[in-house]
Amino acid sequence: MAKKRTDNTDIIELKEGFTRNQSNVSSAITHARTKMTALELKTFYQVSTLIQMNDTEFKEYEISVSEFSKALNISDTNREQVIKLCKRLLRQVFEIEQERGDYIGYTIFSKMHYKSKEQKIAIKFNQDFSPFLLELKRFTKIQQVKYIKSFESKYAIRFYALLKDYRKMAQRDFSIEALNKMLELPKSYQNYNNFYKKVLKPAIDEINVKSDLYVSEPEIIAKQGKKITEFRLHFYNKSEQMSKDFTTDLIKRFKKWKTFNVFINCYYLTDMSDTKPHRIKDIEIDGNYFTLKGGDEYNNSYVIFGTPNRDDFIQKVANGIYYAVNYFYEKEKQEQLPTLVWQDKQDKLREFKNIYESWIKQ
Repeated sequence: MAKKRTDNTDIIELKEGFTRNQSNVSSAITHARTKMTALELKTFYQVSTLIQMNDTEFKEYEISVSEFSKALNISDTNREQVIKLCKRLLRQVFEIEQERGDYIGYTIFSKMHYKSKEQKIAIKFNQDFSPFLLELKRFTKIQQVKYIKSFESKYAIRFYALLKDYRKMAQRDFSIEALNKMLELPKSYQNYNNFYKKVLKPAIDEINVKSDLYVSEPEIIAKQGKKITEFRLHFYNKSEQMSKDFTTDLIKRFKKWKTFNVFINCYYLTDMSDTKPHRIKDIEIDGNYFTLKGGDEYNNSYVIFGTPNRDDFIQKVANGIYYAVNYFYEKEKQEQLPTLVWQDKQDKLREFKNIYESWIKQ
């Protein structure tokens, strides 16, 4: 619900706290330098879920201290911790890589107003930051911010976002030098063993245990003499976990709004042996009989199934949507295969280049 400020602009009151799960941020932010702590990164991604794809300008949001704190798993009774977090966020920047050695940094928020008497926090993004959150053409899609909020390490957050930026692929190559610069690591971390032990391994372990991604142990792909300079991470989505997340959120919305409309336009698959998902077009209720209807591209309607038992109907709809979501995630994995073929070609070119350069030096 929106209320008016004295300057006649809207403030969006988040009476139910943060209700959206998905964050879309520019890929430039995913690769940017920042000194933000794990808690500050979690806050940034949580607040970014408020931005919708059709937003053209930033709004001001107001949320209770208790809801704000609960979302970030911090104590709402520790007033100083919350105020300190707000103050630090106002000073934090993302530094975007520029050509010709130019430097440019963007402050993220223009307002973090802790209202002691009302026990509320007013939040607004810096307008200069709009290219990285509004009307995005290419972006890093974080479908469930809850995973980011579960990480203890800021490096787990950064690597998770970097891999999600390559969500259409199944692997990503990294340069030790570039990562040291991006993550602002000590010089000793230029040594791969130090980097692996202190940064990479803990991040991989945490992502594997707490998120919807599985990441392999790194594959060394480039050296300068004995010095390791590049490595590759293979990763894949845990399709079943992601399907469960989607369906659970859908049921929560159904229970909250008490309307079958939340299921309309979702896909439904009878079971995993079915080969073609149905798009849910309508749910008809005739007395105590519930009917799920699908629709095709010609707007024709047909019955998928019906039952007189309401609870059974809801359960079957939820299961069918789960199967359909899982189907699309598995299909996405198959679509990654051409990318792997392309990468194999790039590896062969790299190998040929190394052999050629060694031959020239002789």
